[in-house]
Amino acid sequence: MPSTKPNRYAALLEWVFDRYYTEGTTVVPWERADLEEGAAALGMKLPKNLGDIVYAARFRQGLPDSVTAKAPEGKEWVIRGTGHSKYAFSAVRLVRIRPQENLVVTKIPDATPELIRASTLGDEQALLALVRYNRLIDVFLGVAAYSLQNHLRTTAPGIGQTEVDEVYVAVDRYGVQYVLPIQAKGGRDEIGITQVEQDLAVCEAKFPELKVRPIAVQFMDNDQIALFELALSNDEIVIVREQHYQLVPATDITDEDRALYHQSAQGA
Repeated sequence: MPSTKPNRYAALLEWVFDRYYTEGTTVVPWERADLEEGAAALGMKLPKNLGDIVYAARFRQGLPDSVTAKAPEGKEWVIRGTGHSKYAFSAVRLVRIRPQENLVVTKIPDATPELIRASTLGDEQALLALVRYNRLIDVFLGVAAYSLQNHLRTTAPGIGQTEVDEVYVAVDRYGVQYVLPIQAKGGRDEIGITQVEQDLAVCEAKFPELKVRPIAVQFMDNDQIALFELALSNDEIVIVREQHYQLVPATDITDEDRALYHQSAQGA
């Protein structure tokens, strides 16, 4: 019986990792061509989209257990881009960018045009549209933010080819200008720290005059949306702030809700 896609992807990544790993190392370089050699060595059909193997490991399925078991204590393996068709398994501190369960959910009057809701294709596109039409970036950061470009495909120094889901530019009340790379994840996909690192690298290279503030957005249960502001601290991605929103008809926002939000604003 043919291998399922996840098992095939896992087998290829396991083969590549074992080919170069030595005990005690924290960086394991490899190239995309190694996936082709691995498929030949394992006698399996090469996937048409080799990039999906890396994407699945970063955001959907994770790395094989045999690989994760070799991570140093307190760390995990991630796949980083290191150049054109070049990668590395890197051991980094355990970080999970996942919505907390005990945060206040802020109700926002839904300003999404019905035609947009009916026409979006896929979770990530729908999420980006909801964020854009309801100005959730402005609300979240307290700035005037403007969408500059969707799906910016480019290269980042020392990383290679990458794609930013959406790029905003913004200005605050003091006149400080920002560039905001947005990473959107829907369904069961997980926000990846390597994507945040790539977004930072792209924006620092292309917009050196602007302060970079990476943002991640995630669909939650009950039609809620989680927003995260992220930053690089001591060479590690950290969460600066997190807020949850729910888009509702204006009539669904009660006096009790408004009182809660007023109390939260006073304590901020």
